[in-house]
Amino acid sequence: MKSHTELGEPPAIEALRVTVEFDDAAHRSLRVGWTPDAYRRFESARIFLVDGADRTYLRLVDWQDRTSIQLPEALPAGSYAIDVDAYGSASWGDGHLDARGRSDCFTVAPGGAESDSGSGD
Repeated sequence: MKSHTELGEPPAIEALRVTVEFDDAAHRSLRVGWTPDAYRRFESARIFLVDGADRTYLRLVDWQDRTSIQLPEALPAGSYAIDVDAYGSASWGDGHLDARGRSDCFTVAPGGAESDSGSGD
């Protein structure tokens, strides 16, 4: 049987479960973690802040499945989520996204985080 690559089809993008926990709500500091459905290590992951249809790049993480993020102080109050795009190789030239996931929404209040709704897919 021919592989996706041999058939000219891109391989399927794996789903990630993304969790967000607040370390320090007053300083908008949070921990982000991600796990695939099956055990797999990713060479790198790009972290994005999601506001509606807009994604803002926050950080690149190498060889880890979690990171700490400091949200910008100028970030307006509102409902947000975190997206994680994971890559099995750091060769950005091939443009191959291996896995993607989005956290549940969380609320940022004017002075910091107001609520944390847990994990998402």
